[in-house]
Amino acid sequence: MKYLPLNPKLFINNRDRFVKKMQKNSIAIFVANDEIPHNADALYKYKPSSSLFWLTGIRQEESMLILFPDNPDPKYREVLVLVRPNEVKEKWDGKRLKASEATAINGIKTIVC
Repeated sequence: MKYLPLNPKLFINNRDRFVKKMQKNSIAIFVANDEIPHNADALYKYKPSSSLFWLTGIRQEESMLILFPDNPDPKYREVLVLVRPNEVKEKWDGKRLKASEATAINGIKTIVC
């Protein structure tokens, strides 16, 4: 762990600030940085996307945040997409967040795994 857990209100406020600057009926998509291969089976140390982290607190590869504040269905105004946890893959690549863990970090209710 690089730091103590942050208050989810920080990320909620960051998203609110960003959404207020969006044009009407627009959508914003933030994608995590790619993993960079070092050689056949090794990767360089992962560097998370600073924009995605600022909005969600997520430091996990293959993640995506979709902000669509004018969506008629409130459930789809903030959507976080995560890699589905897989126990076998986690042995090699490390732990992946579950939906409940991600919601506790950033307050986003709609999470797709």
